Amino acid sequence: MNDFELKKDKWLKEVAEQCHEFALKTDLDFYVFQTPIFYSPDLLIIGINPGGNKSYSQLLLDKGYNKRPFDDLGYNENTLNTKPKWEVEAKEKGNDTMRNAFKRVFNKDNNLNVLENSVMMNMFYFNTQKEIHINNIDIKEEIKNYCIEKTREFIEILNPKNILFLTSNNTNLKNCSVKNIETLGSNVKKGLLGERVIYAIPHYGSYSAYSYVNAEKMGRKLSEIF
Repeated sequence: MNDFELKKDKWLKEVAEQCHEFALKTDLDFYVFQTPIFYSPDLLIIGINPGGNKSYSQLLLDKGYNKRPFDDLGYNENTLNTKPKWEVEAKEKGNDTMRNAFKRVFNKDNNLNVLENSVMMNMFYFNTQKEIHINNIDIKEEIKNYCIEKTREFIEILNPKNILFLTSNNTNLKNCSVKNIETLGSNVKKGLLGERVIYAIPHYGSYSAYSYVNAEKMGRKLSEIF
């Protein structure tokens, strides 16, 4: 096992253990990744937190777990550009909205065909129906501080070539410890997370930002950067 795998597994075990303790207090389920994990991807996409409202107690019951294991903190398929088998079999819409939006930005026409070599994770690992609902958690500051620290730690383990936040809301970015935020145009922003330069675009739920015209402009701006 190489150095990356050792550090990755150590990180996953620490997160699974601590988030289990948080989940016992909040009864919120948690997971981190929406893609497989591999070293030095072209792009690391960071969302705010997972959507959904399944409780942790229900997750444990459904899967027969005593606690969520470290090797079940994300998806084993890249859901950014391919509809996963479980969505097809269950005839679920799933992340179709995200994939349709991303196709307008990340494509060969924009010289930005990077999704196959991307990793996506969440900044805050606990699921809520809407990202703003994370502020309703009793121990929100403890959870937020822990997740920010571990996400920054994981970035150094992963060593991505570029980092892209999936929110351009300044309040959200500041809540994720992003500083020195500036607007670059075409719905793209730039900032600093520690010493790492990050970029930010609107969440894929922003229909105006992902119209065909605006998505193409956003994609071309990102291709100049990446």
